[in-house]
Amino acid sequence: MYGEVALNLAFLALQLVVLVSMLRRSRRFPQLFLCQWFAIPVVFILDTIWISSILGVPVNKVLAGNALAAPMAWFVVTGIWAAYVYKSVRVRNTFTRTNVSAQIASAS
Repeated sequence: MYGEVALNLAFLALQLVVLVSMLRRSRRFPQLFLCQWFAIPVVFILDTIWISSILGVPVNKVLAGNALAAPMAWFVVTGIWAAYVYKSVRVRNTFTRTNVSAQIASAS
């Protein structure tokens, strides 16, 4: 149980870092958001392997039923948002500015 809690806490920490970078309008937000997107299947695979090895149950038994549906849906939805983050002009203008106060000072 401790391994699964640690894995979920690590993923939560990554999500909080992404959230803070978004709220601060950090230029690193798009890269962090992409890392978060890649982390979804990694966390799911590691969690599945962890549960399978601890319980001594084959992986196909752990993935029985609809256990694969929710992570796949989250991966697809987050993938759509990741594409938006990388293609949107609005996102590029929001998160790629180097220093907003310097731009405002030079404009006046």
